Amino acid sequence: MDFGYLINILLRGKWLIMAAVIAPAVAAYLYVDAQDRTYKSATTISTGLLDPAGFNPDDPGAYISSEILDISFNNHTEKIQSESMKRLLSFKLLIHDLAGEKSPFRTLEEEGIESIKTINLQSLVKSLEERIEALDGSQFERQEELDYLEVARAYEYDRESIDNVLVVYRKGKTDLLGIDFETEDPFLSAFCASTLADLFLVVNKFEQEKTYVEDFDFAKADTDKKKAALDSLRYSLNNYRIKHGLLNISDQAQDIIKIKSELEQLNTESAIEIGSSAESIKTIDSYLNKADINVIRDKVDKIATSEDVTYFTNEIAVLRDEYIDNPSEKIYSQIEALQREKINTYERMAKQESEDLGNINKDLSKDLLATKIENELINSAGVASKEAITAALARKNSEARTLLTHYSRVDKLTGDMNIATDAYETAKDIENEAKVALTKAAYPLAIREKANVADEPQSSLKAVITAFSGVVGGTFATLALLMLAFMDNSLSNTHQFRKFSDIDLIGTLNELKQKNVNLKELFGSELKNPPLEVFKESVRSLRHEIEQTDKKAFLFTSTKEQQGKTFLIIMLAHALTLKGKKVLLIDTNFKNNSLTRMFGENNMKNKLTSRLLGEANLDKEFETKHANSASSMFSMENVDILGNRGGMSSPSELFAGKEFRKLLENFTNTYDYIFLEGPALNKYADSKELIEYVDKVITVFSANNSVDAADKKSIDYLQKVNGKLMGAVLNKLDMANLN
Repeated sequence: MDFGYLINILLRGKWLIMAAVIAPAVAAYLYVDAQDRTYKSATTISTGLLDPAGFNPDDPGAYISSEILDISFNNHTEKIQSESMKRLLSFKLLIHDLAGEKSPFRTLEEEGIESIKTINLQSLVKSLEERIEALDGSQFERQEELDYLEVARAYEYDRESIDNVLVVYRKGKTDLLGIDFETEDPFLSAFCASTLADLFLVVNKFEQEKTYVEDFDFAKADTDKKKAALDSLRYSLNNYRIKHGLLNISDQAQDIIKIKSELEQLNTESAIEIGSSAESIKTIDSYLNKADINVIRDKVDKIATSEDVTYFTNEIAVLRDEYIDNPSEKIYSQIEALQREKINTYERMAKQESEDLGNINKDLSKDLLATKIENELINSAGVASKEAITAALARKNSEARTLLTHYSRVDKLTGDMNIATDAYETAKDIENEAKVALTKAAYPLAIREKANVADEPQSSLKAVITAFSGVVGGTFATLALLMLAFMDNSLSNTHQFRKFSDIDLIGTLNELKQKNVNLKELFGSELKNPPLEVFKESVRSLRHEIEQTDKKAFLFTSTKEQQGKTFLIIMLAHALTLKGKKVLLIDTNFKNNSLTRMFGENNMKNKLTSRLLGEANLDKEFETKHANSASSMFSMENVDILGNRGGMSSPSELFAGKEFRKLLENFTNTYDYIFLEGPALNKYADSKELIEYVDKVITVFSANNSVDAADKKSIDYLQKVNGKLMGAVLNKLDMANLN
């Protein structure tokens, strides 16, 4: 951005800047002067975070990083400024002023007394004292809280008022915290600083003790809970063992396995005996007829049910059951002995019975018959023995399954008890650690410097604040002007035009306030009207630019409507006629033929122009006029007008099949300059279609307008018209922005 332009902006806004400097400076001076003088008191608290006396060097957390240190100080600072601490201070201040034991720091005006007259102050003071005793800064019940807030606001002891006069900060890189209060009363300031510091220390110690005690109580309760769980599991395990006779599961399992093994062996032996005897019986039966077999079986039944055999069978069954319940070598030996005696009895009785079989199958020997009877008895006894052993095995398998179930239950209870034992031991360790921490709890916070009553009020810094306010106001005003200039997208001056457009600026015209301009007077004499003089010279400068081109046909267009093209064309035409030039003005703005209307009806026809129009077959689109007609607004010699009859067709549509280009060539032989006026580029395509017929294009911009997206698009188009763009004219400039 052009610094000269910025300086010009600031110079033009100098009075605004001066006002922005003076107004806030005066306001700040009056405000500071009207403020009451204040007194500040400060107290200093040592945190112990950096003091070796404040921590144990053997503690792994004794040496902390700067980040942790900052966090600790921030925690202290936030705690002092917490709502509960400020409420406790508020309680103290209200008790001091309302209890009547000491001179109050503040007394209420009549209006303040009126606002709290319905409140029971004695009851409120009692509640406040109870809260101070309990170090409780929480809210009261609804009505009591409303009463407290009403009184606190009346005395300006509420939290917001305390916020306005309290400053808490860390003193440099030390371990000290500062608490500052600044009020209208030096004794009030000292009281607030000292009381808040004392409250902070008391609350901090209370909270630390509470934390240690809570930790210890929690750990002890947890230990007791885990011990109770352990005792319960131990009781359940012992009770289960006693109830189910599980004094030694391992030995009991070994006994069951041993008995099962012996029974299985006996079962196998019985099966072998049964098989062997059955085979022998089968062989002997092959020698006996059916009648003999039946007789022998009767004998066998007689022997099997005899008193001697039954005795041995019963004794063996009793001993076997006893052995299953209480296995021992002695019982097992007795069973084997009885088995042998039983077999001997079988053999003896079989021989006796075989003596009575002399009349049966005489061919068979008595020994074979005895063997037959003996094997029948052995087989019968084996089957009975096998059934008994199988039943015993079934009972032992059932006992084994039951014992396995008991073992799983005991194993689970044992595992749970081991886990509970570990948990109990861990909880006990935590309890001991909490107990040690409670015993060694330290509170390094201490008052390093108490608050003193201030001797003198604080400096008001009236001069500094006044000067600063003026500087700030002036700075803001300056920045505002520069910001507005930066954000300005208008074409109010040449600098702005160059910021938004790369088109060469061939001239500027100031805005004329006069509605009627006498061209002969304007260019014929020296005027005492500066704007008219400037305008006249600006037109002459444009005339010079046009003459330097050595071109004849010029198209005047604009991006928007109402930019002043028509007026500019007339001024330039008149200026050229003053040098003896002959000018033809062609109104090709069919959408808005203001140039045609400006010169009114004119019955005097230029014969040459009319003839050329007829030859070009354009006499229906255009009509000839003289600029020196008495009915026209501007009377000019050597200027002819080619007006149009209006319409919504574009030039390319109107000139289709006609000789407009040839018409212009014929006009160049008669006129020195031909000026065409085209409509706005943003709205119509007419000017684009007319560019091919002219030598140069001049675009007119009004300083009253700003540049928008459509303007930028039209400007980009003009810069690409194959070198025909001569430049731009910035019209309607304010005299202050002309340079």
